[in-house]
Amino acid sequence: MSPNRAPVPGQTDHIWSDEAARTTPTLSKQVFLDMARSAEETGFDALFIADSWSGHQRAAERAGHQSPKFHAPLLAMGLFAVTDHIGVITTLHTTHHKPAHAARMGATLDAFSGGRWGWNVVTGFGDPEARLFGDENLVEHDRRYAMAGEFVEVVKRLWADEEAVDFEGDYYRVDGRIKAPRPLQRPHPLLVSAGGSPAGMAFAARHCDQLVVAGNSLDKVRETGHRVESVLESVGRAAPLGTTPFAIVIVREEEGEAEETYERLTRSLNEDATMELAADILGGIDSVRALFEEQGSEAAARAWGSGQGILKIFGTSEQVARQLIALKQHTATSNVLVNFPLWNPAEVRAFAPVLDHLREEGIWSPPSERNYSW
Repeated sequence: MSPNRAPVPGQTDHIWSDEAARTTPTLSKQVFLDMARSAEETGFDALFIADSWSGHQRAAERAGHQSPKFHAPLLAMGLFAVTDHIGVITTLHTTHHKPAHAARMGATLDAFSGGRWGWNVVTGFGDPEARLFGDENLVEHDRRYAMAGEFVEVVKRLWADEEAVDFEGDYYRVDGRIKAPRPLQRPHPLLVSAGGSPAGMAFAARHCDQLVVAGNSLDKVRETGHRVESVLESVGRAAPLGTTPFAIVIVREEEGEAEETYERLTRSLNEDATMELAADILGGIDSVRALFEEQGSEAAARAWGSGQGILKIFGTSEQVARQLIALKQHTATSNVLVNFPLWNPAEVRAFAPVLDHLREEGIWSPPSERNYSW
């Protein structure tokens, strides 16, 4: 840390605005618990904890952008302890763990929470992360997904089989069983993936329940839904695969106020952090890079750093509700991954009137009433 510069408190996501970092609270136990309680009281189905081991470097850390990152499975236990109905989806890597690690952690989280845990299955992120674990380079992209498929198959067996699992595959060898508890959800906890490449989509089609997708318009989300349908057909899956688009959401009482808030935040975009973070993301995620393939690297970085690669849903509560309803009506969207640029409990609670509108339309009810999170 530079001796002339104090650490910036907040964690920003999808808009790397210095104003957002300055005006959001320091990430701490109390802030995380307040966020979880606020999200449950508002009626959200689940909290999604994205995570990575390495890759985002010094400029972003100093400025408070996507930093700090609390280890997702450990953070989830604290959130489960202060909530009763909301689900928590945690990122857990396959490439850097063994199947028994994931099986035991997941079983503990699901049993402890009463069946409210979901797994965001990721394969790894870039060579810096690989070197952290003693490897020179990250495993080649499509091979990582082949490994992840076998990994998930073993984890599911360790969750389901009462007798010892004897498995020898191309990448993993397992002989034994994990100790109780086992997951409460049947046939297994919710499995989510965010791979937009052909290999990533095929992995999700074979092994997961939901696919997180990027797209900055209704048309692009709809196009992704068509791609998913094609992949499902190619792997012979009859069951649907829920698609979950990323979205930046700003809800304000007055018309035009949400858009003004967004414009103000983008004016304080941190250039150094944006270039650094975008280099990681645009360099490591093919589906994101494809969104900006016609732009130069700097323009693409600024576009991604200001949230232009994902849906922007702004307006009054009624306007935001109408946009969500349109997304549901005109795409294959099953649910939406909501990101608040100003990351604090007040922003979460401001979403409550949106859910009231959705409830009036008969397309949503809170987890507390239906007794499940997804």
